[in-house]
Amino acid sequence: MSAGRNRTSSREQSTKIAFCGLIVGVAVVLMLAGGIIPIATYCTPMLAGILLLPVLLEFGQKAALTAYAATALISLILGIDKEASFFFLFLGYYPIVKWQLDRIKSKPLRLLSKLCIYNLSVVLMYALLGLVLNMEAIVAEFSGMGAGLLATFVVLFNICMLMYDRLLMPLVFLYANRIRPKLRFLRR
Repeated sequence: MSAGRNRTSSREQSTKIAFCGLIVGVAVVLMLAGGIIPIATYCTPMLAGILLLPVLLEFGQKAALTAYAATALISLILGIDKEASFFFLFLGYYPIVKWQLDRIKSKPLRLLSKLCIYNLSVVLMYALLGLVLNMEAIVAEFSGMGAGLLATFVVLFNICMLMYDRLLMPLVFLYANRIRPKLRFLRR
């Protein structure tokens, strides 16, 4: 009886590792391909974050955070577009923590919490890129924008992140109802 349980446990663990590895591989390829297209600096990290949803749903938060960390590390090491890699590092975890934020009962407080996470993450990211890692191109880009354009950029970024937040729930339903039933190897 014990040998049968060990075999089942081993099979489940192998499935988990293979599935998470596949998701990390696809996310890394997406991040690397994003270095080719300039606008992808902001799109590919969001798409790579969406890829963490199946890991979160199938194996929980710990596995999803591990997949996020692996994707972030590999993207930082191999990535062509370092800004996109840092964007994923600082905001790629959002699809994982969104569900805890959605538990906040007060809608204004929930919205404020999400906006604080977005903005604080991006400010820390650009501070690290510009000041600590001395990436003059990024500092020059934001310095040359002017206050009005920078404020517009911040507003548009927040709108984009709120739209991203709203998109995650339909994607969870799409995965759970359309894609997951076709993944026979995940059935327990």
